[in-house]
Amino acid sequence: MLTRNSTRKSKSDPVAPDSVLVDALDGFKLDTQRSYTAQVHDALQQAILRGKIPPRTALSEATIASIINVSRTPVREALAQLAEEQLVLIYRQVGTIVAPVRLSLIEEGRFVRSTLECANHVHLAQTITPEQIAEFGRLLEQQRRAVADGQMDLFCELDELMHRRLFEFAGRDHVWPMLEPMKRQFDRVRWLLAGQVSGHAERALREHEQMLAQMAARDVAGLGASVSMHINHISEHLAALRQQAPESYFVD
Repeated sequence: MLTRNSTRKSKSDPVAPDSVLVDALDGFKLDTQRSYTAQVHDALQQAILRGKIPPRTALSEATIASIINVSRTPVREALAQLAEEQLVLIYRQVGTIVAPVRLSLIEEGRFVRSTLECANHVHLAQTITPEQIAEFGRLLEQQRRAVADGQMDLFCELDELMHRRLFEFAGRDHVWPMLEPMKRQFDRVRWLLAGQVSGHAERALREHEQMLAQMAARDVAGLGASVSMHINHISEHLAALRQQAPESYFVD
């Protein structure tokens, strides 16, 4: 994952792939009762989204298969699925690399999330129950502890859970899974932001707290503005992130 002391690199600078893959897949345990392809896909997808396998890292079928102790077939099938999701690039007769973050897809993800979450949360503010308000509050308390302890991975996981639960509170259980394919590039940047842009997690937490207060007060107008600002802040932080990340991480 990118560190604060990283220096910017040119597109020609190589990434040492084997050690990166070993670290990213550390702890992987194969479940013999589940599809091997699905498990390999999920492990690689999460490692890419969380920045554990940086953009333009070479992905060797043989190396991955050796690390997680499977044949190359499920690895090949998993990489093909990731290519469809625009998370990897497969060059026939050459090899496979992690795709750079596409800025145009970040904008698409921002637009879709802002539009749907504003509509959902404004409607939810009119119907939310005391029990749902209490669960929202418990999720925020867990986020506070994660921020205080410097557990940025946990904070991001709780952030994701909170946003999903707000759709479920409104009876729209299938909207968040539907959103996931459209926000993957957005998520890659969000994970980097939480750990690398100073104050990002703290500000996100304050915005979550404001959303809870407005939802509890059924302040529809204020909530709509807060949700829009919360989602759109990624555009402001992206410039700072690009100053810290290698040039090759992004493509227009």
